[in-house]
Parts: sequence; structure tokens; C-alpha cells
Amino acid sequence: MTSNTLNIAHTDIQSEPTDALKAQAKRLRKALAARDVSVSHAGSLELLAQSHGYRDWNTAVAMARRNIPTNVSDLGIGKRFAGSYLGHAVTGLIRSITATPTPGVFRVEVHLDEPVDVVASKRFTGFRQRIGARINEHCEPVLTNGMAGPGLSIDLLLRESPDA
Repeated sequence: MTSNTLNIAHTDIQSEPTDALKAQAKRLRKALAARDVSVSHAGSLELLAQSHGYRDWNTAVAMARRNIPTNVSDLGIGKRFAGSYLGHAVTGLIRSITATPTPGVFRVEVHLDEPVDVVASKRFTGFRQRIGARINEHCEPVLTNGMAGPGLSIDLLLRESPDA
């Protein structure tokens, strides 16, 4: 799984998966303390996320919450989001959203927090940070004709800035 740093900093995303991860991080911190290893709460969250194969805690939270439905009517210019783009976990800012002539298809332009490599070759790379994509009313990637296809998926909206 390829992932980038996701900067999900709001606390209102709570669910059983994230609560379970937090409980595991608490147990990890306690176990390390018993071995005279001092780790902050944030440090234990990061260690736990990495032990589950995620780059950091924010990525783990985003992946645990991927099943939250987002609707295109919830989107707006300036809103932050978490989702995926060509197999990469991403976060970013929505720059524009417009309806297309095809019913149920919308064009969205986003600016990603971190550039992603969109080339599947080991010989060269092609990083992108500003992306224009087509999505359906459920924020899933579609082709120009509205059929499902590869591209940008907006899985959840975030409330805070990446610096929070």
C-alpha cells in the first residue's frame, strides 16, 4: 500500500476502529513505560500506526474511516478532504467544483498537501500536486461519460488546516 502523510487533525472523527487503535496505543505506551522507555501519547499513536503498516497516525485514522460516505453536495471551495488518488492516500484542499454536461458527473480541482507520484514506472517519476478530476455525486472517480474509472476519490471532509 502506498500512502502519503495525511494531516487529519480534528477530533470529531471518532468510531470503533479509531477508538480501538487509541486503546492499543495506550496499552503500548504503558508496556513501554514498564520497560523504562518513555514515549509521549502522540509518539505511541505514531508507533502503533506504523506497526499496522501506515506511515503515521493520521493515515491510520483516514484508512479506518474510509467508509464514511461523502456527497458532492457537501463539497465546497476551500474545504479540506482526505481520499485517494491512483492508489495513494491523499489530503488536500478543494480549489473548484463544477457540474459537467454529463448528468451526475462533476469536475473537481484539488491541491494536495503532498505531491504524489502518478507514474507506475521504476525508470522515472511524475509527481503531481494540483489535480483536476471527474467524480460522481458520491465523490467516486468516474470517466467523462460517468462510468467508474481510476482517479480521485474524496472519502471524507476535514475541518482543520494541515498546520493544526
